[in-house]
Amino acid sequence: MFFQGGDATVVDLRFNFPFPFLNFSDLIRIVGLGLWFRWIQVMNWKHFGVKSLPTLAVELKLQAGVKSLRVLLSTLICLPFGVVVLPGAIAQSESIQGEVAFTLTDLAGAEMLDVSDDGQYALVVGGDTATLVAIGADTLTVEGTWTLTEEFLPEGSTAAELTGVAISPDGAFALVGVRDADEANFSTFDEVPGKVVAIALPSLESVGQVTVGRGPDSVAIAPNGEFAAVANEDEENEEDLTNPENRPGTISIIDLRSGADQMTQVEVLIPPDNVPFFPNDPQPETVRIAADSSFLVATLQENNAIARIEIPSPLPSPLQADAFSVQNFDAGIRTGSGLTQDEAGVGACRSSSYDLSLRQEFTSAREPDGIAITPDRLYLVTADEDNLTSVNNQSHAGTPLSPHGTRSISVFDAATGEFLGDSGDSIEESVVELELPQRCDSKGPEPEVVSVGVVNGQTLTFVAIERSDAMTIHDITDPANIQLLDTVVLNPTIVRADQEAGFEPEGIEFIPATNQVVVSNPEGGAMSLINLTVP
Repeated sequence: MFFQGGDATVVDLRFNFPFPFLNFSDLIRIVGLGLWFRWIQVMNWKHFGVKSLPTLAVELKLQAGVKSLRVLLSTLICLPFGVVVLPGAIAQSESIQGEVAFTLTDLAGAEMLDVSDDGQYALVVGGDTATLVAIGADTLTVEGTWTLTEEFLPEGSTAAELTGVAISPDGAFALVGVRDADEANFSTFDEVPGKVVAIALPSLESVGQVTVGRGPDSVAIAPNGEFAAVANEDEENEEDLTNPENRPGTISIIDLRSGADQMTQVEVLIPPDNVPFFPNDPQPETVRIAADSSFLVATLQENNAIARIEIPSPLPSPLQADAFSVQNFDAGIRTGSGLTQDEAGVGACRSSSYDLSLRQEFTSAREPDGIAITPDRLYLVTADEDNLTSVNNQSHAGTPLSPHGTRSISVFDAATGEFLGDSGDSIEESVVELELPQRCDSKGPEPEVVSVGVVNGQTLTFVAIERSDAMTIHDITDPANIQLLDTVVLNPTIVRADQEAGFEPEGIEFIPATNQVVVSNPEGGAMSLINLTVP
């Protein structure tokens, strides 16, 4: 409240002070304590060459705290001059942050994961093992494992691996993709059709199976529980994607209306329309289903495209492949600036001594791997990994492309496929600032898989950064102005280590019920639990 008296203006701190939960004396104490901690940190760095705090997580907390203290100091400086700082302005300077609360190690396989709708447990798959993990406030606990046995191997195969996984909306079962891994089949490009196995939860008993297309790589279950979708990649010969004899990948639609023990499926073909690379050989990578179960999307990574499939309502019984209409969106290209020389840990790509003066401009195809649909179904978000540009010599509308990857996430209109915005160079810039590894000469940090959610009214993305052992948090509320909020280090031992990533995170899921994120790290055989700090 302002009081006007002559030429003087007096600020009544009881009403206008932007921190009503603290008095002026409390703030002075907080500022003093924060500056004291900062002084200790600086003195340790200066005189002993070591950081004063034992872990990177704590260091990052202190950095966030110093930023907050700067805001407080700015407020205090302004107050004597009669300026009232509005709470809204303070809130804008704060952002949602992530902190690793727990890392579960020694998992038999940690390629991909999914989380139950209530956020109480996750199923992590990789190799021949599925592991049920209970999720606590700051812990992860193994509850049991399921191991692939001969009866669930694809017909005509002597070996297989678990790929995608999805948990049903009621949490009663999970579907797990089983992919042919028989070397004899692969050597002759004769991969056999895979399977999807239903596993009851939490008992981890097998309750059903169904044969799908070749190379099932991703699985999703519709929120209405009536069907599931599987991206059958059928990679075949990646060294020659121009070969017209290559088999096309497909999308399997699995009917769940009669229960997981009586699954049936049809394979939906992807037309060549609007597929810029190798339209004869679409290779679906990641599949996701909209919140109202009305459509699904799949990335066609090697093809630099996104397929959208409309789901008829009601579903035909039995399922018919021609009941599902498909349209494709070109994912486009991006020009950015980054470090493009040398492999991780050597030469100009040493995380301990990045030289930003060596950054070069590049143009690459997005070639997205992961994809997510925002809860309001308005936007598609892609993790732009890039993939085989250097092998198959792609160009886009006459523009030559580099093998360096776009190193970004992108947002598209979910209905039309129109490109709306991307994260620019922010991912690599944060990786360099935090002294994390990346593959400078090939795709850089490599955004892999993306999850989305709404926190405090902000639409956020959570992205596994494979070659940097990290997770990024972006605010995409305004797709034309995407903001990086935080980069969370999953593996502190890799900082300034001048070596490749040790975790190589892949699977990632945001948990709305608890404001947590879980990440699967296949190379580390680990699973990370990240708690979000919400201002």
